[in-house]
Amino acid sequence: HLVAAGWTCSLHLIKPGSQSTPDAAANYERLSGLPRVQKRDATGESVQDATVVIDAIFGTGFTGAPRGTAAHMIALINQTRAARGIPVVSIDIPSGVNGTTGAVDGDAVRADMTLTIGAAKTGLLFHPGRSHVGRLDIIDIGFPPEIVEKHSERVFYLDARAAASKLPPRAPDIHKYRAGGALVIAGSDAYRGAPLLTGEGALRSGCGMLYLAVPESLRAEIPAGLEEAIVTALPQTRDGTIAKNARDLLATAGGKATAVAIGPGLGRNDETDAFVRDFVVNCKTPIVVDADGLTAFAGHAAEFKKAKAAVVITPHDGELARLTGDSIPTTPLERMAYSAAAAKKLRVILVHKGAPALIAGPNGEVWVNGSGTSALSKGGTGDVLTGFIVSFLAQAAAAGRPASGAALDAACVACYLHGRAGEIEALERGERGVLASDLFASVGRAMVELESVQK
Repeated sequence: HLVAAGWTCSLHLIKPGSQSTPDAAANYERLSGLPRVQKRDATGESVQDATVVIDAIFGTGFTGAPRGTAAHMIALINQTRAARGIPVVSIDIPSGVNGTTGAVDGDAVRADMTLTIGAAKTGLLFHPGRSHVGRLDIIDIGFPPEIVEKHSERVFYLDARAAASKLPPRAPDIHKYRAGGALVIAGSDAYRGAPLLTGEGALRSGCGMLYLAVPESLRAEIPAGLEEAIVTALPQTRDGTIAKNARDLLATAGGKATAVAIGPGLGRNDETDAFVRDFVVNCKTPIVVDADGLTAFAGHAAEFKKAKAAVVITPHDGELARLTGDSIPTTPLERMAYSAAAAKKLRVILVHKGAPALIAGPNGEVWVNGSGTSALSKGGTGDVLTGFIVSFLAQAAAAGRPASGAALDAACVACYLHGRAGEIEALERGERGVLASDLFASVGRAMVELESVQK
């Protein structure tokens, strides 16, 4: 194909054609007599002069560490890429990466782009393998959809196309109430910035109205930080956290809210924990529970099953361990299976934070987020994610989407958008210099990208 397009190609064989598999040998014979094809042994003489390197040394069944000629070629590819900036494209998986676990036991190709066939392999999605992938594209070579679905084990890759397909509809003539209203219950004396981060996250990602409910000592601070919010002051405990009798005020504080977020910055207090559990179980609109809201359910996780509306929870490993009492697996396959089982057991949408984030539904479906960066390893970024989730929950509910699938879709869109905003911001500030509030400068660009894919 490259020759037909006018390229001059050098082919570096790890094994002589006579020792190749039947398919490889047959394709090697097809090259006989073609112009502009230089057949070479794997010495790497012309790699350094290449315009682009195509890596197809190993496939998805590879395990262990490369040896001999293969190891030499992988090292040469990486050295040439680093020294001269030559782009590297890997076919199906970067050679040297374990296609199932993402393990890299020796050297592995560092690709700028990986074109994987049929469906994303788990080894492409989890570190350290993920750091070798570059941009990941899935290419269709004609596998019947039912075959792909059969072997996917209900695990799906959340890329820009998948996230765009899950965006809530947005009519050109909607007004602020039809765009969805988010009620955010957050904050305490100790964590005064959390309501602002979550609230601005909700507005920046598209909801039309924001209702903030905070302890009364925070009431005066909110307008200066977020002028668009409608703020309700709630009674508080002596610890500066929300008091149990706040529920009565919340019956009217939400106004026309179509979704709720609870937890960011609430702090720890037995009375506050009791309030959270009671509110979540009796809430009649979709709700996302995060941070201290999750800790309130430690030892009470079965209460989620009593909820009257869809519940999204967003734990990291420590919070999930406190909820379930289990040790959280670290290997990719076990981690995905555990997330699916936990979502089913608790009857929630589970956003299992990590690199990558996993979004699991109670039906066993798991989405592996394809966006993200270590720049998000900063306090407050979880509060922003909660704002994104409640915003998309609110938008979907206002648009009349069925609650059964809308909550999972909202969590998926929010996670992808959050990760992509972090990637964009890291290009400007570096992965160490990004603050949670910096994400608001990039979420617009990330949203434009998604909306352009949707069109």
